Amino acid sequence: MIPEIDFLKKVYIFQDLDDNEIEAVAGVLTPLFFKSDQVILKEGDEGGTMYIIATGVAQISKTLTMKFGQDDYRETEKTMTNLKAEDASVFGEMALITENERSASVTAVSDCTRYGISREDFLKLAESNPGLGFKVMLRLAELISQRLKTTDEDVVRLTTALSIALSQ
Repeated sequence: MIPEIDFLKKVYIFQDLDDNEIEAVAGVLTPLFFKSDQVILKEGDEGGTMYIIATGVAQISKTLTMKFGQDDYRETEKTMTNLKAEDASVFGEMALITENERSASVTAVSDCTRYGISREDFLKLAESNPGLGFKVMLRLAELISQRLKTTDEDVVRLTTALSIALSQ
């Protein structure tokens, strides 16, 4: 099952690719199906594949340590965002650059289909077609930069709120 070319053209990191390049990417994508509430990725697991949501909704969450009493500290999951198929959302994109641990967990909110591209397959594709590789890596760098900027803004807001709370 190969995703539709029109669908892949909506994916941010593929938007600069021509039809032949999109078809080359489609040829290395692997479809995977998940039921509602099924864990897709687990925070801390080794990463090696980037995913694109084709149908359904997935939830990104992070593990936080919360204080519930004087000596009662527990880990809990905090929802960071929901990714929807109609937004042609990608996740696990850092895996195309490095095989570091996953920085968050992803769970299917509804039955969903996702397409995966492994780092190894992407690097082979980029090596055989350097123009495609450059276009995708540039878009990938832009996407990661946007996400880093948002994270920086969130840290400033949280630090400010903590500072205000502690000063009262």
